[in-house]
Formats: sequence, structure tokens, C-alpha cells
Amino acid sequence: MTADLDYQEIRYRLENYAVFKILRKESAAFMLGFFHDQFKRRHRADIPQSELVAALGAFQEFARIGAGESFAPRDPQAYLDEWANDGFLRKFYPPEASEARYDLTPDSERALEWLAELSGRPFVGAESRLLALFETLRDLVYGAAYDPEERKAELERRRAEVDAELGRLERGEIGRFDETRILERYYGAEDAARRLLADFKQIEQNFRDLDRETKERVIASDRSRGSVLKEVFEHRDAIVASDQGKSFSSFWAFLMSLDKREELTGLVARVLDIPAVRAAQKSFPLDSLDSRLVGAGARVQAMTHRLNEELRRFLDEGARREGLRVGELVEAWKRLALVCREDPPRDRDFMELDGEPELGLVMDRPLFSPEEETVIGERPEAAGLPSVGIDALYDIDSIDLGALAERVNALLAGAPQTSLSEVAGRFPVTQGAAEILGYLTLASEEPSGAAFGPERAEIAARNERRGAGLVVDTPDPAFLPEAEL
Repeated sequence: MTADLDYQEIRYRLENYAVFKILRKESAAFMLGFFHDQFKRRHRADIPQSELVAALGAFQEFARIGAGESFAPRDPQAYLDEWANDGFLRKFYPPEASEARYDLTPDSERALEWLAELSGRPFVGAESRLLALFETLRDLVYGAAYDPEERKAELERRRAEVDAELGRLERGEIGRFDETRILERYYGAEDAARRLLADFKQIEQNFRDLDRETKERVIASDRSRGSVLKEVFEHRDAIVASDQGKSFSSFWAFLMSLDKREELTGLVARVLDIPAVRAAQKSFPLDSLDSRLVGAGARVQAMTHRLNEELRRFLDEGARREGLRVGELVEAWKRLALVCREDPPRDRDFMELDGEPELGLVMDRPLFSPEEETVIGERPEAAGLPSVGIDALYDIDSIDLGALAERVNALLAGAPQTSLSEVAGRFPVTQGAAEILGYLTLASEEPSGAAFGPERAEIAARNERRGAGLVVDTPDPAFLPEAEL
């Protein structure tokens, strides 16, 4: 937004925003050139530390060819540490990994985007942008309309356009885009895909900031757990209920639809097969868009799961500390009683307790009410004797979660994702509803690389040991190859 951009606001942003600090840095060209070479040109989200150190050393040697031997004299690891401390790179350790990895921060992404926009395009797609603006305004007007007649008229207008298009096709009047219109729209698709992935950096950073603030509140706060959790949940709910949070939830639900993902992959493949597009100079690999969107969305989901895990550990640690504190107080009272056993205090007030006393008077207790005796005169004839023994409680199926995980990973080896219904179709259920419950357990554990959506499925579950079968109506979670099950 450009509102209220007066002199003071512009000066404040130029002096305090990290993206301007990047551009003002003396070694900005060296740093951003390396970032672009490793992350943007190679289209990588994060890079291991050892690999990035080696790449920076080679980049230094290449830069010294034109700038002199004294250029960038420091050790590569020192540069990476400096950039990470300044907030230009993010250094992190993945779960169950001993080597650090680096990725770009949202400010570095924005700086690279600004520099890329300065290079310009061979031509500016004015027509496609105008049509996109026109369609957006039309959808906004009629999508927000409360008058049913107005919306009905718009739908009839669209139907008339479709009928007219069908009539032209039947008459052999086929209109096709020329090469200029094709490239105009293709470059627009590249820009939209690149900006979408860059936006995920900011969304992920927002959830990461929430995670860090949660840890800081937990460590520094001396308040009760209830008050800390209330503040944390209010902050989290505010992010989820914000426009950005709602937009991401809708995006993730769309992406978890296998039909939509297959349609997206098919459309990209057909676009890249157009002769004009094949010959065009490309700046973004659209063929990897699906996997990169899933990866970016999964990282945001992982931040949410990490926040939940942090809150759970906070509750467990608080309960443990309270138990230890009670034990210490009891032991202290025992030691005091042992010391005072031979010479008890003679003063009326010998100890002070913090807080107001809670009195439990005798008359505050309810009076005793004797239970009414129940007399059974005769045995009901219809009830009879119990016919089911307790042996059925021990007749259960043992589910091997490791074997179930191997089945899921086998399907993920040849597909970007799979679902519970697909796994059950490939590997029929032979241990009844307990086996389906095992798959749901795998999907709910963290880190599982799975996502629950609104989809449900009816799965045939046969128990071969008992010779019985049933149809189970169950959630149909999507398993993703983001983490090994």
C-alpha cells in the first residue's frame, strides 16, 4: 500500500527496513550475486552448509578474476555467519539432522525480486494484464452482489458467450492466439508463479515469528500457564483468522485435492509443449511448480505443527516443575518438623504463608445422606444370564505400523502424493478396522508428511482371521513425500 507515505514514513522505512539495509551494504553486489546464483538460478529452497561453503569459495575465486586478489578476503564460513546474523540468510537445523542448512529470508527474496524487475521484459503484456484486471473486477462485482437477479443475468450472459463460441467452432471458425499473445500470457504465468513462491517465504516467516515469540513468552514469563497460553492462543488465532491465514488455508485445501494437482500438472505440460513457448527464453521452471508449491506449503504446515509441539512441551514441563516444587515443600516441612520436635515454637505465630487463607469449616460440608437400600425381589426372566465371556476382550489384532508405513512409501515412490483410499486399493485391508486405524495413526503422527482435508472414503475392510468383513466410512488423508514415514 502507498497510503500515508509522507517524508517521515519514507525516511523511517529507508533507515529501518532490512531490504534497504541489504541494498546499502558495501558487499551487496557480491552477496546478492551469490544468492541469485545458488538459490534462484538453481531454483533451490535450502542448501546444506558444507555445499554452500564450497560454492561460496568457488564464487569468491571467480569474483577475484575481475576484482583482484584482495577482493572478499575472508573465509567463506565467516561470510555465511555474518549474513545469517544480519538476517539476510536463515541458518537452521532440520529435525534429526546434524548439519545446518541455509535458506533466503523474505527480505533477501524481496531484494532479488526488485533487482530482477529492473531488467525488464522484451515487451510488456498490456493486453493480458488489462483482460486480467477486467475479469478480476467483474468477478468482484458479481461475486459480491446480493441481488439474485443481477447474478442470474451475469450467468446468462456467460452462457450466451459460450453458446456463441460453440457456434463458431461448429462453423469452422477457430480463433487461436498468435505468438505475441502466447508469450505475453506465458511470461505473466511465470511472474505469477515466482511471486507466489516468494510470498510463501513471508507466510512461513510469520509463523516462525509466532513460534519464536511463544518460546520467549514461555521462558521469560513468571505468570501462570493459563495466562500465557491464553495470550499465545489469541495471537495464533489472530494469524489464522487474518486475511493471509484464510487465504493460505484455502490454498492448502486446493492443493491437497489430487484432481486439482493433476489438472495443474497437465496444464503446465501442455503449455510447455506449445512451439512458441518451447522456443522462448524462460526464467522460471514451470514444470516444477507443483512440487515446489507442495514443498512450500508443507514448510508452513510444519511451522504450525512445531508451534503445537512447543505448547505441548510447555504444559508437560510446567506440570513436572509443579510436581517437583510440591515435593520440595513437603521435604522442607519434614525437616522443619524434625528440628522443632524437641523444642516446638511457643509463639502463636511461628510461620507466615503467602496469599489469603482458604478456610474449610466443618459446617461448610454437606450433611450425610444415607443411601437408599435397593431391594431386588426376583430375577427378571427376560434378561437371562450373560452369554458373552471376557475372552473377547483379549481377542484383538496386532497391527504392524512399520509394515503399513512401507506400503505408503512404496506408493509415494512413484507419485507426488497418495491417499488412504489409494493405499487400501493397492494393498487390500486384511485386518479389519484396526488396520485402517493404523493408517490414520501414521497420518496423525508428527512428522508424518500427511494432511487431513474434508475428503472421506468408504473402504472395504476384511478381517481374514475372523472371516468377517465390513465397509468403513473414514477420513481420507493425503500422504506426502515430505518426510519418511
